[in-house]
Amino acid sequence: MAFGKWSFTSAAALLLAGSALAEAPKLADVFGDHMVIQRDAAVTIFGEAEPGDMLMVKLDDAVKQVTAGRDGRWWAEFPALAGGSAHTITLEQNDAVVDSAEDVLAGDVFLCSGQSNMEYPLSRVNYGEREVEAANHERLRLLQISKVLSLTPERDLPEGDAWAISSPDSAKDFSALCYFTGRELMKAHDVPVGLINSSWGGSRIEPWIDGNLMRAQPQYAAQLDLLETYRDDPLAGMKAYAEMWQKAWLADPANQGAKPWEDDAAGIWKSVPGSMSDWQAWGDPELEHHYGMVWHKVSFTLTREQAKQDATVHLGAMDDTDLTWLNGTPIGSTFSWGGNRDYEVPARLLKPGKNTLLVNVHNDWASGGMSGPDEAMKVELADGSAVSLAQGWSYQKVPSSVKVPPPAPWFTIKGYTMTHNAMIAPLAGIRLKGAMWYQGESNAGEGEAYEGLLGLLMKDWRQKFGADLPVMVVQLPRFGALPVKAGEPGWGVIRESMRRATEADDKAGLVVTIDLGDTVDIHPTNKLAVAERAVRLANDLIYGEAVTGPSGPEVASGTRDGDVIRVTFEGVEEGLQTISSGTVFGFEVCLEDGMCRFANASLEGDAAVIEAEGEPVTEVRYCQGDSPLCNLFDGNGLPAGPFWAAVE
Repeated sequence: MAFGKWSFTSAAALLLAGSALAEAPKLADVFGDHMVIQRDAAVTIFGEAEPGDMLMVKLDDAVKQVTAGRDGRWWAEFPALAGGSAHTITLEQNDAVVDSAEDVLAGDVFLCSGQSNMEYPLSRVNYGEREVEAANHERLRLLQISKVLSLTPERDLPEGDAWAISSPDSAKDFSALCYFTGRELMKAHDVPVGLINSSWGGSRIEPWIDGNLMRAQPQYAAQLDLLETYRDDPLAGMKAYAEMWQKAWLADPANQGAKPWEDDAAGIWKSVPGSMSDWQAWGDPELEHHYGMVWHKVSFTLTREQAKQDATVHLGAMDDTDLTWLNGTPIGSTFSWGGNRDYEVPARLLKPGKNTLLVNVHNDWASGGMSGPDEAMKVELADGSAVSLAQGWSYQKVPSSVKVPPPAPWFTIKGYTMTHNAMIAPLAGIRLKGAMWYQGESNAGEGEAYEGLLGLLMKDWRQKFGADLPVMVVQLPRFGALPVKAGEPGWGVIRESMRRATEADDKAGLVVTIDLGDTVDIHPTNKLAVAERAVRLANDLIYGEAVTGPSGPEVASGTRDGDVIRVTFEGVEEGLQTISSGTVFGFEVCLEDGMCRFANASLEGDAAVIEAEGEPVTEVRYCQGDSPLCNLFDGNGLPAGPFWAAVE
């Protein structure tokens, strides 16, 4: 079973993750009324039954006999369907219909995935109310995948997820970028379009990749091993993670060797004023603007009989990450924006008399810490009785200079493979026309590793949805601080990783959006403009149309002739032009020693020319920093995207 919603009620509940064999024969959840099945490709229909069950699978009047394997799975393949017409899928056993899918259209199916900018709903875009009201499209079908997690790959979709015809009701909370792209492709190619949105705001890329692929990479194997340990024995997994956490804590000189989990009396503890709430509101000047970690401690008393029972420790809501010890033993660690912490503990961890809970909470944005409410904070014993934890808390601030230890691999959107297991794995086996990925904000701090991770993601999807699957990657737009110093690329690193990963893959392409961002809003609302560029790329990459510069001007080469560096571009439509200046700004030249400086350039045809001033320039960079100002476009209004280019 998949979790209907990620549950913090019990670490042991994680052991329930995984799919049991179907009690009755059925089609896989992805096959349902109003779905779109990929046209012009062999149709594979699959599902579950008891091992050895003999079934009849029908696609309209075509019939295939299948037998469920020892794992309960069955598969049937039918000839390709032409686009446009409606079909019926039927599953029969002993001449009786046991499952079916009606109003199945043959058309083009797309997967859309990523974090919040992909998740961003139609109702919140520019003119969202008008767009929602106009969302009645009988040939546009939507499948919204709910946000759930699993420690093992699932066969079933999250409970309640089903295909729907596009309407104001079904489209209002659907991904705006996915919707706009699908709508325009439906119109342009006069074909039904099915859209699957599987996204989670704030998620890193690692949770979306199959664990088997991740495990094959040496740098991720230890985390995947730890996740497997946690799946089989949560307390053993917690112990191993806590040792990793504690090792990282002690390795930081700023902590001066302190071990609060061993000596909770060390240091200066202050009393929490009243009930638990955002620590910035406690009236302590040291916490007023504190983002980082704070230690929290409370003691409670148990009788001898109470201490013989298993229990659940309820700590209320927290934001955003905790690691919790009971009497010196780690019992739980969770990442969640305001989710409850509920940790099951065996009787052996409790003792008669005084027991102590120690909680390290990390918060890096807005309000944070432990927020109760009082009634949610208690030790609930197996006999139904409870001991309150609402009062008596004390705290210690952790200096902001202390580095945050690594996250646990089971964290919701910061861990490994768990969104893949619940939100991608149940789709495996269907054919797709293409896929679109818009993510990276949460990985921007480790941009160098992103090129390899993006390659793994695309490999994973092609194993599941077709070896020739085209993938469109939306490059991050500008957001945040304006660059004032050369050689500090910031988000330019992950943008370059995206560019390199797609450049090296002839079935992938980049949607450049550097000019469509907002320096103060990480969620720019003009998703229609992004979709228009995605459609342009799709027409070239997926539909085989001859589109000049589908991603706008792209760097072709950087060469040196004396004191002049010439940067040439390809994919230029209607010539290059500069905006608001007679020169090109946004260039940096970088030297052999790694130092960089800003450099203006002039245009000569489809090339930008930079004066090198006799310097040993080894690389040219363009449009770097979190929120760069870049003014090089082609005559069609598409920007030259950020890049790093070696100078030869």
